[in-house]
Amino acid sequence: MTGRFRLLAVALGATVIAGLLVPGTYAAAPSATCTDAPPPSGAPAASPPTDGSFVFAAGGDMGCSPEAAGTLEAIHRSGADFALHFGDMAYDQASAPYEQTWCDFVHARVGDAFPYEIVTGGHDLDERTTMGAQYEGSIDRYVQCMPDRLASTSPAGTGYGKEYFFDHPANRPLARFIMISPSITMPDGAVYDYTANPPSDHYRWLADTIDGARAAGIRWVIVGMARDCITAGEKHCEIGTDVFNLLVDKKVDLILQGHEHGYERSKQLAGSPACPAIPLGTPAPAACIANDGSTGLYTKGAGPVLVIAGTLGIEQRPMYPQDPEAPDFVTLMGGSCHRGVFSIADGAALPRDGAPCNPARSTGFVKYTVSAQRISAEFVPGTTRPFSDTFTINDPSSSPASVTPPLEPSPAGSEPPGPPSPAAGPETTNGYWMLGRGGTVYPFGAAAGLGDGAAGLPAVDLEPTPTGRGYWLLESDGRVRAFGDAVPLGDADPGGFSNGETVSSLSATPSGAGYWIFTNRGRALAFGDAPFLGDASALHLNGPVLGSVATPSGAGYYMVASDGGIFAFGDARFAGSTGGQRLNAPVQSLVPTRTGAGYWLVASDGGIFAFGDAAFRGSMGATKLARPVVGMVRYADGYLMVGADGGIFDFSSAPFLGSLGDHPPAAPIVSVAALG
Repeated sequence: MTGRFRLLAVALGATVIAGLLVPGTYAAAPSATCTDAPPPSGAPAASPPTDGSFVFAAGGDMGCSPEAAGTLEAIHRSGADFALHFGDMAYDQASAPYEQTWCDFVHARVGDAFPYEIVTGGHDLDERTTMGAQYEGSIDRYVQCMPDRLASTSPAGTGYGKEYFFDHPANRPLARFIMISPSITMPDGAVYDYTANPPSDHYRWLADTIDGARAAGIRWVIVGMARDCITAGEKHCEIGTDVFNLLVDKKVDLILQGHEHGYERSKQLAGSPACPAIPLGTPAPAACIANDGSTGLYTKGAGPVLVIAGTLGIEQRPMYPQDPEAPDFVTLMGGSCHRGVFSIADGAALPRDGAPCNPARSTGFVKYTVSAQRISAEFVPGTTRPFSDTFTINDPSSSPASVTPPLEPSPAGSEPPGPPSPAAGPETTNGYWMLGRGGTVYPFGAAAGLGDGAAGLPAVDLEPTPTGRGYWLLESDGRVRAFGDAVPLGDADPGGFSNGETVSSLSATPSGAGYWIFTNRGRALAFGDAPFLGDASALHLNGPVLGSVATPSGAGYYMVASDGGIFAFGDARFAGSTGGQRLNAPVQSLVPTRTGAGYWLVASDGGIFAFGDAAFRGSMGATKLARPVVGMVRYADGYLMVGADGGIFDFSSAPFLGSLGDHPPAAPIVSVAALG
């Protein structure tokens, strides 16, 4: 919705179709009160996940009706670590003192100590005398009875409930949560303005907070607020286009909102030179959509998914599937599904529905499960009114082992334990390096440690020079760092990548005077004496390219996708693939034989697939691993695998030189390379 004005006819139960007022059927139900809700069940809280993931609950617009009570009981049963509430807390349903009554209502159902984090909505501004009873609460009093319990950070330390962020889990963050209040004038008169030209203080703070999460290597960025921008309900772009397009351009993972009394899940939005801004009052063009969301599967890094869920307890309002912004969404749910548009200012109604609409009137919350590999979401009803929606955002660059258990705290004044030294043994010319995602290089045997990557910038791959006296480190921003006798020959420029495209590996030429950088979309970038021999960037891939490697001659290269599909270029010889097979786990790497007449594929479960003259020397496919395999290299007369915890699986006759498996590093291992 884009209209700035609302027609009186709507309050009288009318719908606008092509500019004409037509009698409507929707009318708000009489407002409930806290005393109408059933007493708390007293049921114990559900246990949180134990697999390294965590759960949070989110939504807006509650009140303290029986429906609100049902939502809170469902949150209590969800195993959530915390809940996010996007404004509009009590409405007119709580008795004075309004804020304390509502806080008591919530605490009685989720627990006094449960982190229930709030941010300001339009009904929380202490405007009862000017706006009516629904506006009687004040955010300044809500934050006193519903305090921050997640050690949030805010500008000048005063912004909890208005503008703040926190990282979770605190000891090893997977996600940064940023809560903002764009377009809202607070009870003290402060205006939370997120305009870009010139950039306001709030705009700068938001941009810096997003960038800070990325610099710290925090995987997911989630931004929450009360008010909306694009919507197929009754609201319009109240937050302003500047802040909305900033979030799209920054490719945050989720934009979470309330305000609209209903549920809307968007397509994956994308900013680009062809889409400098998400348009209002018209369907977003194809250039602004990275993924239509029809399968419920999105890819991290392509752009944000917007979820509007003003469903925590307040009566649901109509949705307008013929609204010109409806095609930006995958699904709509509200109190009813009306024809036409809500207001003439929203533009002409579409000739047909732009998105499926369900008049379920369901209240509830959205449950998000966050791990290193994905965010999975599902709408959880708090009542018997049926409605369901699920979706997942997958991170193709992550292995299932990207989260390692937190280390035990060190005694006060002591240094944290480091990795063990390589096992002592006879002098050897064998050796290997492991690379941690945090940029730390772990050398074993004759492999020398010559330096680490940049702090706070995720590392991707390590490639030794032909002499073994140096190596290149590829970092997630495309930069290549050179150590020892390695010569820097150029960096990848992510500005030329497609949405969701990231660097995935680096492979050197036999001379050491060139290298290729490969991406997860099958792109090959050639530097120095490395020839460009073609790539798969124009092809539709069934899975991301996780491994790419040069042939022994340097006159060709292979790419392998997660489904085991092989792409061969130059003198690379295709000897077979697993592309048509059902795999137990995705393929992680391809390793050519020394002759170039065959290769091995390794899957994340340690399964080995041998083709051409590659000899099968064993696998870990039948063994339950502590952490999945993330890489493999040719080693001595066989091959060597590494797990994300630094565990080494050596299938060669060379002596064992050590591993990190007994003392996993804080950041997971992402790459392994060997001498020779």
